Amino acid sequence: MRKLIATLIVLAAVTAQAQDDTTDNGTEASILNPLAVIGAVVQEARSDALLRSLIDAAPLLAMERVEIEMTPSLEIEEFVGVSADASGNIHIFQRGDAADPIIVVDPDGNVLRSFGNGLFARPHSVRVDPAGNVWAVDSNTSKVVKFSADGEVLLEIDVGDVPDPDAVSCAAADVAFGNDGLVYVADGYCNARIVVYDSNGRKVGEWGRAGTGPGEFNLPHGIAVSPEGDVYVADRENGRVQWFSSEGDYLGEWEYGGRVLSVAFSPDGEFYVSAEPKDAPQMVEAIMLKIDRADGSVIGRIDDFGHEIEVGADGSLLPARMSAPIVVYRP
Repeated sequence: MRKLIATLIVLAAVTAQAQDDTTDNGTEASILNPLAVIGAVVQEARSDALLRSLIDAAPLLAMERVEIEMTPSLEIEEFVGVSADASGNIHIFQRGDAADPIIVVDPDGNVLRSFGNGLFARPHSVRVDPAGNVWAVDSNTSKVVKFSADGEVLLEIDVGDVPDPDAVSCAAADVAFGNDGLVYVADGYCNARIVVYDSNGRKVGEWGRAGTGPGEFNLPHGIAVSPEGDVYVADRENGRVQWFSSEGDYLGEWEYGGRVLSVAFSPDGEFYVSAEPKDAPQMVEAIMLKIDRADGSVIGRIDDFGHEIEVGADGSLLPARMSAPIVVYRP
């Protein structure tokens, strides 16, 4: 760490000297930005160290790793989203062109149906609501599409306010469902907010802004609603989980470090978080953590990557692993 800081200080000095002084206090202004970079790098290292310490201390969870083979076999690419319905059927959201973006398989891997072709520019998240409807989020267009269980389009929400339409992802990231029928959208890429809709897709509120303080976000990437109705948010780049009342009142937070990617509840309230260090290649040190909601402490871990995670009705943990195979962790 000391060598890293020393190197960054030298880099900052060189960068400052090279910058063009165009104002009366140009020297001071040119130094501030490199020093901010140093602070960010040091903070990131501290954040990753926290996550790694939690990983090292957490026992492995006693869950069986089961690989699901699709029948018939379908080619999937960038398997980014996963959800499950009350019958245990698995909903896969993928970005490849060789198959429909949404593929539904039964617990044994038999393909039941697929749909959504031509509707998404960049698939990102899929969730099944309590009524069995399927909701899918596009992180490029910021559209959220609601399907019936059979794949009929029922509703389309255009979240809007996309700051950079030409960016690959500058839009919504995830969706969750309140006990009162409200729909919560984590509008995380570029925006830093939670947008709330009623069951008809009418916007009824929003909260959040960019930052590191309570109720602020640095890419709200995942969202889930607890059995009690509170809203939990994976504040990705801030390395933490924040939770709120159904009206958006800040209730608390737990810091885990690294990138916190996704959050999920089982029907009886068991809580899981997926995360990875920022300085590691994607998926290399990825982890899924079971959390004690009494104090935010880590109960146990599963060593796997979950861009999105879901907990099935039977307590099985499903990670969207970005690449095949499809894996389920069964209790």
